[in-house]
Amino acid sequence: MRGLGAAVVGAGASGLAAALGAAGVPGGILALEGNGKPGRKLLATGNGRCNLTNESIAMDHYHGDVRSAAPFLNAWPAARVRRAFLRLGLLTRADAEGRVYPHSLQAAAVAEALLSACREQGVSLECGRPVERILPVKGGFLVKSAGGERFARRCVLACGGKASPKHSTGSGYGLARSLGHTVTPLSPSLTGLQAPKKFTRPLKGIRCRARVALFQKGRELCAESGEVIFGDGSVSGICVMNLSARLRELGAEGLELRLDLLEQFSREELRGYLQALAEAHPGRPAGELFSGALNLRLGWELVHWMGWDPDRPLVRLSPQELDRAAGWAKAVPIPVSGPLSWEQAQCTAGGVPLEEVDLETMESRICPGLYLTGELLDLDGDCGGYNLHWAWATGFTAGLAIQKEWEAKA
Repeated sequence: MRGLGAAVVGAGASGLAAALGAAGVPGGILALEGNGKPGRKLLATGNGRCNLTNESIAMDHYHGDVRSAAPFLNAWPAARVRRAFLRLGLLTRADAEGRVYPHSLQAAAVAEALLSACREQGVSLECGRPVERILPVKGGFLVKSAGGERFARRCVLACGGKASPKHSTGSGYGLARSLGHTVTPLSPSLTGLQAPKKFTRPLKGIRCRARVALFQKGRELCAESGEVIFGDGSVSGICVMNLSARLRELGAEGLELRLDLLEQFSREELRGYLQALAEAHPGRPAGELFSGALNLRLGWELVHWMGWDPDRPLVRLSPQELDRAAGWAKAVPIPVSGPLSWEQAQCTAGGVPLEEVDLETMESRICPGLYLTGELLDLDGDCGGYNLHWAWATGFTAGLAIQKEWEAKA
């Protein structure tokens, strides 16, 4: 039966990479995108700048089937991804923290490089026609969408995950299940954490730097330093979002963030500072205890959280109370109840187990001729380009495997 060389379901990061890798096979490549435009989520990444990889692709930045993924990612360092984009004509640059961006700092430049290359290589693209069903048949697959039914000798599932539903609906998980795959429990990742409004509402919009530690039942599980952002019922910022990626292994009971708001000072140094402040300015109100060190509103709220009258003069604070205040600023406790919704998430935790895929080709071990890429798989990374790196690496691997299979048969 004649038909497409391959149908790529999804024209996001991994789908476009797969289509390019497979370009040129007999019958051609068709990428089917459910959204009205290709690469919509890609355009929104990195605040519109597209953090497309990271110079340090280390396994401690990934979660899920990490052990299975390690050999694959070792074969895909950042330099390999950068070379792939250079061949498309896109220059890249890294910042001081190793995050790699297009040289123009425009996500649109990344999308344009991919789409231009697809046009040059004869890849066909249809948008606004989500795939509804994929049926294995002799010699390939029937791919059914609103645009009709096509036969393709190979099929790539590159549909993305459930995060940011306006860009990706998570339909690929149902397609994967229908073709025999399992899917581990899914949860929002790289998102803020829910916190009581009584703590966060008075600080809505406040940003501060802190070491943020995630605790469960009094035990520290992980920590990261960075900017913290307070919302109405939430705590976020990149460091908090990275901690949210660790929640997949945890229950919701007993979760707490502890914020060290003055990480550069020891508790003893901070206590000495507060003692000297109280002695030099005895008539100042307690609400101004941290006004020389922290955001004014944040400092006032800390005093309120400790249960003190903010109008109480500093002269009336005992050495023991000042020591408590120092300890409080070094470990502000904020209960959290889990991640924010899918709308606020950047990626999906969970997916198709990597053991169900041949990581040398991304071909399914369950359904021959089917390839799975990107966020559909049970691996997710921290902020910093790690998830897009996974998308490029798996997409290019799948496409090149299809290309090599054809060349071997030619």
